[in-house]
Amino acid sequence: MITSVKRSLLPICACSSILALSGCSSIMAHVGPYEGYYAGTSNDAEMIADSDNGWMMRSMLMVDLPFTALLDTVLLPYDYYRSTNSRKSPREILSTSEKDKNAKGLLKGSGHPKSNTKAKAKAKN
Repeated sequence: MITSVKRSLLPICACSSILALSGCSSIMAHVGPYEGYYAGTSNDAEMIADSDNGWMMRSMLMVDLPFTALLDTVLLPYDYYRSTNSRKSPREILSTSEKDKNAKGLLKGSGHPKSNTKAKAKAKN
């Protein structure tokens, strides 16, 4: 009985580990800002084609690619929701906020000099 449990436990653990670690690129692509449809799959394909990655990384990506494609397919409705949502991206929010603060003079002395300060410095020299 104990040997049969050991024999069945190893394949179960191996398969569950592979499934738990699969689709990593898709998960990473969906955690960050919106990158479009099948972002994880395209990231995997780009990294496989990149010559800077070693053979070990490429082989892991090749194992991950079908699972990432499957997870990207399952998450297509979520990608559609994210693409049609009218929320601004974090980059747009930050740039708008910095422009507003800069216009109000709130960024004075914070390492963000205004463009006219450079012109005044040149005029003094």
